[in-house]
Amino acid sequence: ATPRSTARQLVREALERYGLAPEEGTSEEYVLCDVVGRPGGPGGAWQVEHLRPVGDAERPLVLQDVWKPKTGCSRRFEIRRRQEVERVCEGEDAETAGERPPCSSALSPVLSPVGDAVV
Repeated sequence: ATPRSTARQLVREALERYGLAPEEGTSEEYVLCDVVGRPGGPGGAWQVEHLRPVGDAERPLVLQDVWKPKTGCSRRFEIRRRQEVERVCEGEDAETAGERPPCSSALSPVLSPVGDAVV
C-alpha cells in the first residue's frame, strides 16, 4: 500500500490475498472501515468507540497520517461487509442517536488487522 492507494484498491488486494474474492465484483460487497477504540473489554478485548466506513476513493494512509485518534485511543482499519455496515449505521442513526458511539461494535470484522496496519 502507498499513500496513493484508495480504500477500494486496498479492499480488493486484501480479499485477493486471503482468497475471498475469486469472482469479479465480490470486492464490492466489502468496505474498509476506520475504527477508533482501545483495549479494555472483557479479557482485554478491543472496545470500539467510533466506526466510520471509508469512502471507496479515500486514501487510508493519508487519513492515518492527517487525523490522529484522541489520547488513549488507537486506530485500526477493518474490512467489513458493506451491507452490514450500512444497515447498522442507518439503524443506529435512526434509533439510538446519541446513546452509543456511531456504528459501534455490533459488527465483527471480516479481516482483523494488527495495530495501525492497513490490510
